[in-house]
Amino acid sequence: MQVFQWYRSLNGFQKTSLITIVLTFFLIIVGSLVRVSGAGLGCPDWPRCFGMWIPPTSASELPAGYDAAAFNPVHTWMEYFNRLVGVLVGFMITLTFIRSVFYRNQAPAAFYASAVAFVLVLFQGWLGGQVVQSGLTDWVITTHMIVALLIVNVLVYAFFQAMSDRLQYSLNSTQKQALTYVVLPLLIVTLVQIVLGAQVREALEGISNAYPALERAAWITEVGWIDFVHRSVSWVVLGFGIWLWYRSRNYGAPPAITRLSMIINGLIILQFFGGVILVYFGLPPAFMTLHLFAASLLITFQFLFWMMVRHSRTLA
Repeated sequence: MQVFQWYRSLNGFQKTSLITIVLTFFLIIVGSLVRVSGAGLGCPDWPRCFGMWIPPTSASELPAGYDAAAFNPVHTWMEYFNRLVGVLVGFMITLTFIRSVFYRNQAPAAFYASAVAFVLVLFQGWLGGQVVQSGLTDWVITTHMIVALLIVNVLVYAFFQAMSDRLQYSLNSTQKQALTYVVLPLLIVTLVQIVLGAQVREALEGISNAYPALERAAWITEVGWIDFVHRSVSWVVLGFGIWLWYRSRNYGAPPAITRLSMIINGLIILQFFGGVILVYFGLPPAFMTLHLFAASLLITFQFLFWMMVRHSRTLA
């Protein structure tokens, strides 16, 4: 009930940008499900699907020129749903940008961030077409994922700037410096870890294509040094996360910041054990999706932590 009342207290731009953030995270989940299920080429063309705006449900409905033996209706509709959600997110980002125009005098940073998100989603739409046309080229998919993370964090920045008048906490200069010197390296290391994770996933897909007879559980043993680096960096992320919580608590940060540091550590631990499950339990697709989604939340909460520290009122 309190959450509902809080939501009702938001203005039009704040409500729209918040809904857009939630939908963008949902799109990240859907996109990950498409990838781990192998449905990325469920629609072999762009922007249509098998030359149609509404894809077929059976091989008998395929237009001439398409291989009926290669048609998988589940993969097709998964990819089609992914595109529909992408269109919805694009529409919501456009609406966020339009509403920010009327909000630009009150919160100009929110307006400019919304404009950046609008430009990025146009680029992301074009990039989605390149993913299909390239035949799921690894680096194109990774770029597509990184741009999605960039979009959601730009939207979070716009929402945060629009909510700046509700910030009721303060930090002294020592607290700000102590927390900033931890959260910024944590952000950088986490971003590196996400890129490394994308490289591991690309390697896994390459192994699955090169050795179709190899059992799924054995794929990870063939990845090589990049997997070792990915696992090693996870300890660095965990160390910075614990250090962030310790400094938040030890330096007497406001409860909102301390709680956020605990959430960040909870996500880091979830990622840590999620990686263990992936390695030792045969790379279950559901956990691969959860792993990516948790990473998306992690980088966003770290970014939010940095903004809360940077934009808090400074005590003498």
